Amino acid sequence: MSKPSVTNTELLTKMQVIERYFPGCGYNTVNPVFYENDFPRLIIPGKKRPLYPAKEVEQWIRDHTVYGY
Repeated sequence: MSKPSVTNTELLTKMQVIERYFPGCGYNTVNPVFYENDFPRLIIPGKKRPLYPAKEVEQWIRDHTVYGY
């Protein structure tokens, strides 16, 4: 079994995450999610902003979705 690799991981910008996983929601509505301590992010040295691994973001959303509220 192969280990996950950064080379085959889809990395998204903040705006791509919002467009893909929170369609129809405004930036100000979704932005606090990015500041959760356990929200997955990848800091690349020399880059100003973090990138977000798509699979981990999807898993985080599944783990934090509350049904029947």
